[in-house]
Parts: sequence; C-alpha cells; structure tokens
Amino acid sequence: MIRPQLSPRRPLAATAAALAGLATALALTAPAGATAASPSPTATATPTATATPSATATTPSGGDPAPSCVAAADARYTHTFDGPAGKASITLTNGPLCRGEEQDLALVSYVTPSAKFAVPQYVLDKSVKKFTGVAPGELGVATLDFAVEVPNCYTQVDFVFGSKLIDPLTDTSDRYGDRKVGSPAGIGARSTGPRAWYNGGSGTCSAAPEVIAESDCDGNVELTLVNRGGNAGATFAIVGSGGFTEQVTVPLRKIETRRLSAGQAQEITVTAPGMKDFTGGWQKPADCQQPEVGTPDASYESSCDKMIFRISNPEDGTPLTSVFTPNKGEPKKITVEPGRTGTVSFPASKGLTVTVTGDLDSGGPLKWEQPKDCPSTGGGGGGGDQDGGLPVTGAAAGAIAAGAATLLVAGGVLFLVARRRRIRFTV
Repeated sequence: MIRPQLSPRRPLAATAAALAGLATALALTAPAGATAASPSPTATATPTATATPSATATTPSGGDPAPSCVAAADARYTHTFDGPAGKASITLTNGPLCRGEEQDLALVSYVTPSAKFAVPQYVLDKSVKKFTGVAPGELGVATLDFAVEVPNCYTQVDFVFGSKLIDPLTDTSDRYGDRKVGSPAGIGARSTGPRAWYNGGSGTCSAAPEVIAESDCDGNVELTLVNRGGNAGATFAIVGSGGFTEQVTVPLRKIETRRLSAGQAQEITVTAPGMKDFTGGWQKPADCQQPEVGTPDASYESSCDKMIFRISNPEDGTPLTSVFTPNKGEPKKITVEPGRTGTVSFPASKGLTVTVTGDLDSGGPLKWEQPKDCPSTGGGGGGGDQDGGLPVTGAAAGAIAAGAATLLVAGGVLFLVARRRRIRFTV
C-alpha cells in the first residue's frame, strides 16, 4: 500500500498556530500580573526630592550647594557696639539677601549738652552702609563695619536701621525709637547683641563762631557764618538796617550764608556766644566798574530879544541841575532829567552876560551878542543903518568882527565844557 508523502506545509502551519496561541496567552496574563498586587501601607509613595519652590537654591551638578537667600524683612543679624570708641559691626546670619533686596544701617555721633540724654543735639559724624541682594549662586557681604568720630565733650552715639538721620535732634524732632539696633521690639530686635546706643562723655561743648562779610557792586552784603572749630553748634544773631533781624544756628563744622539787600546792609551787627561782635556794613568793592553815562548837549544862542540856553540830557544820562546867573536880574535854576530837554532864557539887553554853574559849568560869563539883522529899535538898540546909508566900516566894522569872534569862542567854550562835564553819581 502506497502511503502518500506528507507535505511540509502542515507542520509549519501547526507550529505557527502554537506560537500564536502562546503569544495570546502571554498578552492576556500580563495585565493580570500588574493588578494582582494589592495596596498596602508599605507600598505608598514616600516623599523624595520635589520641585516645590523654596528660598534654597538647588544643588548644581558636580558642585557644592548654592547659598540660600532671604528677604530683608526676614533677615536676622548679630552685632557688636562700642559707643565711646564710635565703632560698631553687624553680621547677617541667615543671608545673603535675595536679588533686589537691601537693608541700610547707620552709625551716628552727636554733640550734646549733657552726659545724659538732652537736646538739642547736632550731628558730628556719620557712617552709612547697606547689605544688598545677590543673584542665585552668588555670595553676598556677610559683615559691615562702622566707625565715626566721637567729640571730646558730651556726646550721644546711635547705631540704627535705615539711612535717615535726625539733625538736629530737638524737643520736637523725630526719635529713632525701635530703629536702634538691639532694641527689644520692632526692626531693632532683628539683631542679637548689646544695646547699640550710648550717652556719655565729659565737659561742656562750646562753639567757635566766625563771620565773613562780602559786599557786591549793587549794595548787597553776603554773610558767611562759620562754625569751623569747637565742639558745639553756634547761634548767630544778625541785626541789619531797616529793622532787619534774624537768628541762625550753625551746627559744628558747618557753614550757613545769609544775603542782606542794599536796604538792610548799610549797618550790620552780628553777635554769637564765644565770638567778638561783628560790626560793619556795605563797602564798595575796588573792582566795581562805573556804568557808562551819556554826555549832555548844552548850547545857547542870542536872538534880537533873548539869550536862550538849551540842555538836552540823553536817556543814559544822570539828572543835571544848574544855576544860570545873569549880571542883571535874578538867577534861574533848572533840573533836567535823563531823556528830557530844558531851556532857560533871559531878556536881551546891551552888555548882558550869564554865568552857568552846577552840573554844567560855562567856565565864566557868556555874553549876549546882538544879531546883525535886528531892527534898530529891537533888543540891544539897533543893528544896521535903517536909513539906507552906507555900510558901517572902519572902527565899527572891527567891533562887529570882534563881537562875532567872541561869540564863536564863547560857543566853542560852552560846547567843550558841556562835553567835559560827565557827572557820575553813586547810590
């Protein structure tokens, strides 16, 4: 009996089916294995490093932990303080401050009237410094040191939070209060250490006042009140013209200035304890320049019936007052203001002369000269021949020529005198 040969396709198909079944079985059993473990207290998740924000910077890979930072309001300090020596220091213990944060502190010394707290007090010296925030990973300044000069008399020394200082410290001024480092409450309590304020010293403080006066060209006086030495504030009492009075207190090693106007500066007295009284007033400085003053124009003319004087004062001139005195009759006085013109006249008569004195000066008598064309009945008694006779010659002609020459000379003299007279007045 012949058996037919088996085809290889059947074993391969069977093998494939078996593999497919095995894969299906594994797929079905995998989820069942993941859920088979029941929850238990030991299986719950435990806290590990998280991304929760905090003030502590994360550790850079391959390096030391970065420093933490703190807000100024949460900063804590320790400090030292030596009031008699004028020294203090403060250390930030939980810093540095974060970026954008800062904290000012100040050490200040005062000159006081007593070894115990008393007012008024004036600042002698101060030292102001501050902690500032840093960027993540940076190190900030941990300690600040302060030093101030302490006067060799009664004093007060304060170490305070903030940079605002009180000067002077008086009955009505602010107080540092809890701003003082080491206070039991408030911002001062953020630092641990001794009470950082001191009152003491020995000897009464005294001032060393001084006055410097300087005049300007306009009549004003500037007073410089100096308290250069000593160890206390100085109080100056100023008395000027026109009822002016003022008291000025100048702290130790400080300078104040006061300007007195021309009306107040004619007579000045300044007094202060510990200083010889200052007395003085405005004095014209040597380098003052005189203002330019316009030159007046003065002239005169003879008409048939009058002798007329004219004075023109320019806008930039000064008031001119002159007296015109005739040899016959009463003198006349005239004042011509800047920018104005004035005239003075006298009736003509034979032999009339006028002398000008005052701001304008003629330098002697000026003579009236009868014009040639005057009628014989006018003015000084006639000019030419009214009957149509021959012209006057000889001695008469010489007299007329001499008179004309005199008129020219007199006019020239007055012109020169007018230009020469430049009167300047000072206030």
